[in-house]
Amino acid sequence: MIDELRKLGLENYEAKALEVLLKEKLSLRNLSRRAGIPFGKVYSVVKELKKNNFIRETNSRPKLVYVENASEIIARLIKEKQDKEKNLNEKLREIAAGIDNSRSKETKFFEIGISKDERKRIQLRSFKEAENEVLQILNIYHNPKINRNSKSEYEKEIENAINRGVIFRAIYPEKTELPKILKKLNKEGKFAVRRLDTDFSRCDIIDRKKVLIKLAHKDVVNSGGAIFIENEKLAENLAEIFSGMWDDARDTVCSKN
Repeated sequence: MIDELRKLGLENYEAKALEVLLKEKLSLRNLSRRAGIPFGKVYSVVKELKKNNFIRETNSRPKLVYVENASEIIARLIKEKQDKEKNLNEKLREIAAGIDNSRSKETKFFEIGISKDERKRIQLRSFKEAENEVLQILNIYHNPKINRNSKSEYEKEIENAINRGVIFRAIYPEKTELPKILKKLNKEGKFAVRRLDTDFSRCDIIDRKKVLIKLAHKDVVNSGGAIFIENEKLAENLAEIFSGMWDDARDTVCSKN
């Protein structure tokens, strides 16, 4: 477990001390022996762990140090690691996108689709790149009967994604009928749908890392365009909004008859 704790950001002696203290309450001298930390070093290690609220100490003599709740500490370390990685990823994306822009090249992390073919390519990309989960908000302007050729391709790509294990949850307008493929998947419990009339921007949140936003006017044929953004913070923010809408939406499953 020491290697795993180091990978979560702890120094070597901190990882050794925490690995022992996750399991038992010890004096500094006993911690030094059990964790293999030089006694002259153990005080500074404990001080650092206390400063970061990873461990506590008793008022007894000698004082004992311990971890109050192992799962809470590990969860904190994991979250801190994930937050650092997200910030690093965003910084690297900004740098890479800046380099691409300076060379007048397309960037993978930010894409705009204006024409019908561009919008179609970006929408298909969002389904093809999905690995775990897609959350969809389809607003009151969504009309599955318009542009059926493209939408049929989207629905087949959704089915392909589901077949490789991707979970889909979609918010649909109250009176919008599901297309044939999605109705079948919904009946089989593979495409979860809830009903809510909203004018929130049409969007897909992919793996809580990527976002596709469609600027759809009432006349959806003349869409304002599609924007694909790879950004965890934006994706997580929209996922939270989706969760609130999902809770408010009406649960429904197509009849199996």
